[in-house]
Amino acid sequence: MYVVTKGAIIVVNIGSIGSSQIYNISAHKSPAPEISEQTGVARGDISVLGENEPEGLYKKNWTVLLYSAADNNLENALVKDVAELETVGSNKNMNLLVQLDRGENPSSISGGWSGCRRFYLNKDTDSKKINSPVLDNLGQVNMSDPKVLADFITWGIKNYPAENYMLIMSDHGAGWAGAVEDGSHKGWMTTPQLREALESAQRETGEKIDILGFDACLMASTEVAHELADNVGYMVASQNVEGINGWPYARIFTSRVMRELQEAIDAKFSLPPEMVARKIVNDSIGSLSVDTLSAVDLSKMKELSEYADDFARAIISSDVDRRDLIEIANKTKSFSGYKDQYDFAERIVKSPKIKDEKVKVAARTMMRAFRGVIVAEHHTQKHKGAHGLSMEISPGGDRIKGYMDLKFAQETKWPAVMDQMDDAGLS
Repeated sequence: MYVVTKGAIIVVNIGSIGSSQIYNISAHKSPAPEISEQTGVARGDISVLGENEPEGLYKKNWTVLLYSAADNNLENALVKDVAELETVGSNKNMNLLVQLDRGENPSSISGGWSGCRRFYLNKDTDSKKINSPVLDNLGQVNMSDPKVLADFITWGIKNYPAENYMLIMSDHGAGWAGAVEDGSHKGWMTTPQLREALESAQRETGEKIDILGFDACLMASTEVAHELADNVGYMVASQNVEGINGWPYARIFTSRVMRELQEAIDAKFSLPPEMVARKIVNDSIGSLSVDTLSAVDLSKMKELSEYADDFARAIISSDVDRRDLIEIANKTKSFSGYKDQYDFAERIVKSPKIKDEKVKVAARTMMRAFRGVIVAEHHTQKHKGAHGLSMEISPGGDRIKGYMDLKFAQETKWPAVMDQMDDAGLS
């Protein structure tokens, strides 16, 4: 979720992710990064109001589920996020539900309690402290366990029915390598495990998540989008690392998004998930913590992946010098080692060294499909070359532990391209 410090290697989330040279995926985490000192954090007790548990009395327009895994070095920041979201609170059109997990030795922020709790967020003006009722006290749980995530989603949907469902994953992120670190259990959730959780919840409820938001680093990934395409409508995520403050929750949920949502419902018109996804991206513009964000239509990801497969097959059957591919990849817009998919294809098209027209035609076709998948995208000026989705484009990237477990790796020929690039680099 957040950039925290820089040492001998870039330390982002659970490590410098995306580069096979420095990310130890088998360990699932690198040395713990240092979080910059937080100021203005209130300390005190939270109220446990089980007897005042709110009820899902009627089917609202939206239920938002925040899965906040704070059993790690992001604890202070994630607790603060929940308090910020509480200033928005639930209303007649929206349920805000949170599952927040803290380690066995938590900081004193917002009462200093440990373990995992579920909250129904009521609106209040205190942005420093969580005051909403605790619905469940689950004790110590492993938030990186897909069964725990599936249980939260299922519980939220069954108890707080809505026309639309949004799930926000708030924690460390690592692109295709997954997201959610649980320090007490030394756990990490891989992308296939995330898919398993979503599939399980969908089987139990018959409902599909309309929007999956990653308040986490590097999760705007082609491989992630492909993996989750059957279980989610739209994905909102960042190609880049995020700052310590993450998503600007108060701005997203209190400004144009929720106001226009309210107006639409009052007018008997339901604002569709695509519009909400677009508005989340638009309302994050100007945030110091989120300098890239994109909304991805996952219903079109399989088509994009088919064109990516055609592109890969064109490269494999061509006589293009693989060393030229490596040179182009090295110049492609990079996010902690991951490369922008569109920028890579565009550089292939424009390169005078790539003379095989079949390769260029395949690249152009993939670019056209790419533009249809990204429904909203923003990036700051320093990220010129960003288009909304990154992917593994590195020599030997197919041999990084865990990569071949991904559906994208199994269903396209892209791993063979990276394998050929590696062979060329060694020759």
